[in-house]
Amino acid sequence: MPKRNIVWIMVLAVIAVLLWKVPEPLIRRDTLYKDFSPLLDVLFQVRKNYVEEPKSEVLLHGAIDGMLGRLDPYSQYFDADEYRQFQKVTEGQFVGIGIEVGEIAGMGLQIVAPIEGAPAYKAGLRAGDRILKIDGKPAANMKVTDAVELIQGKPGTSVTLTISRQDREEPFDVTVTRGLITVRTVRGWARSSDWEWDYLIDPEDRIGYVRISSFEKFTGEQLDEVLRELLAKERIRGLIIDLRDNPGGLLDVVVDIASRFIPSGVIVTTRGRNSQSVYHASGKNLYPNIPLVVLVNGGSASASEILSGALRDHGRAVLIGEQTFGKGSVQEMKELKDNRGAVKLTTAYYYLPNGERIHGRGVAPDRRVSLTAQERTEMIESHIAVYSTKHAPESRPHVVTTEPAAASQPAGTTQPAPTTRLAPGAATAPASAPSRVEVVIDRQLREALQVLKGQLATRPAGVAAG
Repeated sequence: MPKRNIVWIMVLAVIAVLLWKVPEPLIRRDTLYKDFSPLLDVLFQVRKNYVEEPKSEVLLHGAIDGMLGRLDPYSQYFDADEYRQFQKVTEGQFVGIGIEVGEIAGMGLQIVAPIEGAPAYKAGLRAGDRILKIDGKPAANMKVTDAVELIQGKPGTSVTLTISRQDREEPFDVTVTRGLITVRTVRGWARSSDWEWDYLIDPEDRIGYVRISSFEKFTGEQLDEVLRELLAKERIRGLIIDLRDNPGGLLDVVVDIASRFIPSGVIVTTRGRNSQSVYHASGKNLYPNIPLVVLVNGGSASASEILSGALRDHGRAVLIGEQTFGKGSVQEMKELKDNRGAVKLTTAYYYLPNGERIHGRGVAPDRRVSLTAQERTEMIESHIAVYSTKHAPESRPHVVTTEPAAASQPAGTTQPAPTTRLAPGAATAPASAPSRVEVVIDRQLREALQVLKGQLATRPAGVAAG
């Protein structure tokens, strides 16, 4: 064999040994450098040639935002201050106007749902509203993260959203004052004469009603307090859970709530690229096996889709309303080193007990009942009038009628208490006499009552729980 060939074989052998001995982290580092060298080149050109000297922090945040923005609308970077603010949200208190913004393919930015009682809710913003401008800046091609940044701000300041709504011919502006938002997430269907929540919607058949606006840290405790009292004091035989326009919340909270109704089995499964987690019913602190109806619509998203889907798949509830939003992706907070903030990153999708993926599809109701634009307007205005009012009796809304309207009473209710109803937007004023304020019994809610009445008709009247 020629000497030259022997030399080349020896050189190749040495290279092979060196590559075999090179630590894997160094190989990975070299690969990352090659993959991201254009980013470094761009950074060099910007810092050298841009018309004004840029701040390194601005460039860094812009690069991170751009990277995450190419993934999906929900992955997001939080600097240290923003991360602290985000943590307050999960505590049920935060600064903002109180909306969840989503990006709909071909439609731009859309309000998934306003949080009841928040400034956006009081201002009349609705689930399904399209955001055309934010303080005059076009939002057609705006990323969700950029929109949220523009909408957020300091308490007491205002932001103006230009809105397009299905039942309005022309876009219109809504100016909302930012504030510290503290919201009770479990509410009833009416306020009694002493301005306390009333959760018993049908006294004759003993049907309870709870509206869950989002799943936050204390939602489970609030719901447990309400239901235990309804079961012990009112001996309810059926229950309506209203999840309409509920944008979601914390996974562990919704799993715990679902476990109170489902004795065993899978609640939800999360599947990611490298992992899978299955969440089972705990079998602890179960509520009695009373008939359930869950109300959902296009504003029901994320955690509310998990609860409604799990109750449906386990045969524990009848779903009534409209197809849910279809926001079934899991975001996890990954803290960065040296207190540099955190990344909210989509890591998995939610799957219902029957194997269906929620994301991009939603949860289908058992009975589809769609409200007209006018009916939806009446329902929302009714909720705003009741939920957005201060809790003190001396600040009760002005009474506009004192006789109970037959259409607003649950079917079968006997000897209804004297009832008052609020006109949308009615000014507050001291009440001259005790009053009672109720939400509108819309067709979806009326259907829920009829379904429960049909189920209860087959049960002995004295049986409160199975």
